[in-house]
Amino acid sequence: MAGAVEWITESVQEILHVQIPGLTLQTILVLCGAFLLAYCVFKRSSNLPPYPTGRLPVLGHLLAFGRTPHIKLFTAWRRQYGDVFTVRMGMEDAVVLNGYTVVKDALVDRSKLFASKAPTYLFDAMTGFGKDIITARWGTEFRQRKRFATTVMKKLGMKVGPGGIEDKIREEANCLRHRIAENNGQPFDLAHDITVAVSNIIFSMTFGKRYDYEDETFRELSEAIATISFEVGSGQIISVFPLLRFVPVVNRSAINAWEEQSKVEKVVREEISRHWEHLDRENPRDFIDFCLLELEQRGKVDGLTEENVLYMTSDLFFAGSDTTAITLLWSLIYMTLNPDIQNKVQQELDTVVGESLPTLAHRSQLPYVNACLLEVMRIRTVVPIAVHATTQEVKVQGYDISNGTRV
Repeated sequence: MAGAVEWITESVQEILHVQIPGLTLQTILVLCGAFLLAYCVFKRSSNLPPYPTGRLPVLGHLLAFGRTPHIKLFTAWRRQYGDVFTVRMGMEDAVVLNGYTVVKDALVDRSKLFASKAPTYLFDAMTGFGKDIITARWGTEFRQRKRFATTVMKKLGMKVGPGGIEDKIREEANCLRHRIAENNGQPFDLAHDITVAVSNIIFSMTFGKRYDYEDETFRELSEAIATISFEVGSGQIISVFPLLRFVPVVNRSAINAWEEQSKVEKVVREEISRHWEHLDRENPRDFIDFCLLELEQRGKVDGLTEENVLYMTSDLFFAGSDTTAITLLWSLIYMTLNPDIQNKVQQELDTVVGESLPTLAHRSQLPYVNACLLEVMRIRTVVPIAVHATTQEVKVQGYDISNGTRV
């Protein structure tokens, strides 16, 4: 084999040397490398959606996005290029979908064709490179993990009576109400208390316990989760150019995120160990209990490991705590800025619920309250851009989108 490679190398060098005198093997390799780089930068499908103007080598459209990329992508460029076009994210193409018809076709009517995740280095690194659910690539293991987690959360959420999630939400809401009352109508910052209340619901479902509002472990965990969310958002340049993680100063956001992630993982690992010691196989109490039973029985999720349990549990924190707390805080801000709407919400609650706490059974009787919450989520979306990836080659409005393309 080595002799064959040597013969091919010498033959190519001899042919090129005849055509271009003085050409060395090193020069040939440099030229080949430059050719491959140019090919990777400029290659594209012959029927890919159009590029907006402003694309640069290596950087692509990154500089053209400006300070409000969501406005550029979904408003300005949509008017100019239509509902489907391609942007260059560094060295990678991403297809942008706009408008109700196109988005519904892709994410609802043909959801399985757009159900994967494209590589995103920072997220991948903090979730064991696909060992969780949120960043896992499309495939059998991903589908089994997602189905298992969804089933468990439904069991926990629909449990009736003491220990049910609705009971825990009412208990936490009551604690929050007392915390607010302690301020005797004086101004105060509600952000921490809201975060604790929401996070305690997540912890109840995952750990089977709640934390006191002043608990030091809980405070560190909450601060770590908030810091990770901020640093990951600040360090997205590393997801576009992963090699920058080795560059001092530029990699500061990534380093901070990984340091805080290690704190979260430490708490979750301790909880997993505690659950192994006190596991009631006949009466699983929370998400970790169900996961540990699955680890023993191997019935629903192929190849499930304790690492998967760690990262799946972490997913619940990041997907459920900060997002819900931020939505509730925006709701309070808008209620404060719109007292007339606040009064209508209060009147509906007083009429339907009275002086007690609301339950899930009241939801259908509270259309105005529901409408206000939905409006807050519409105008203050927690995640402004939904990122998917194709699971096979697919056509959208006559354009060809290859397998694995970021959408």
